[in-house]
Amino acid sequence: MPKSALYYIDNHKIEVVNTFFGKEKVLLNDRTVSKKITKLRAEHTFNIGENRYWIARRDSSHGGKINKFEVRKNGSPISLVNILSQKSSNQMFAVVILCGLGSGFILGVIIYKLLWPTVSL
Repeated sequence: MPKSALYYIDNHKIEVVNTFFGKEKVLLNDRTVSKKITKLRAEHTFNIGENRYWIARRDSSHGGKINKFEVRKNGSPISLVNILSQKSSNQMFAVVILCGLGSGFILGVIIYKLLWPTVSL
């Protein structure tokens, strides 16, 4: 999963995850409570007990990476500090594989030139 934002609200873990297939979903204590097609500003609503929560991505002009989402409880905005994971394990795995392939190719070219020098006529 490419990106996720993690919040803790009223002793509940709320995570917003963007999937590889273009969906944005909200997980409440690791259980999906809302799933929408990712667009610029997908809005999610869900209940925790008698409280109604609303969560949506902020405009990029409203803050940096720390405040990516706006969350409201019963219509009132709540102040949050979230943890935004920068890279998922899948992305890091792809980076490691690509770096390994690139390094292997360069090393192979160097060894080839050392072992089989070109002969000029």
